Amino acid sequence: MIGRSDIKPTPGKPCAECGSIFERKRFASGRLEDFQAFSRRRYCSLSCANSQSKGGDSRTRWHARAQQHRKSSCESCGSTRALHVHHCDENWRNNHPANLQTLCESCHRSWHITQRNAGVKPAGRKPALPAFHSPATLPPEWDACVPMETRSTRKPRKSSLKP
Repeated sequence: MIGRSDIKPTPGKPCAECGSIFERKRFASGRLEDFQAFSRRRYCSLSCANSQSKGGDSRTRWHARAQQHRKSSCESCGSTRALHVHHCDENWRNNHPANLQTLCESCHRSWHITQRNAGVKPAGRKPALPAFHSPATLPPEWDACVPMETRSTRKPRKSSLKP
């Protein structure tokens, strides 16, 4: 079975990762790899196939590289929760630091929704929001406006426990 002459010879293919030429597999039973399975294969071995995730050209890998440029807080509102990396030119392959902006999930979503509702492509940097809630931005005459304590008008609950 090993040296059959009725099988048409198959030319080798170059590996997409390392470039070496690989042939159809011969299994331990002596059976030759199916031609359609061979034609779908792009890598010579599992190690070459798995190395794609270490430096391949997938969208996930590009986003992982962009996450390396993520700052510690949102550049628009200052939040430190659920941070995303926004590609200003909408090209997820462009991970140049000038093209990346760190936004919280809320700011990132609102930026895209606002731009799309306006009918434009959401490109560009989201501007920083004014800090209205910050005490440093309040005028000095507002210092006297301290919230006052008020008593509740609700009646207290009766206890169900009998003494």
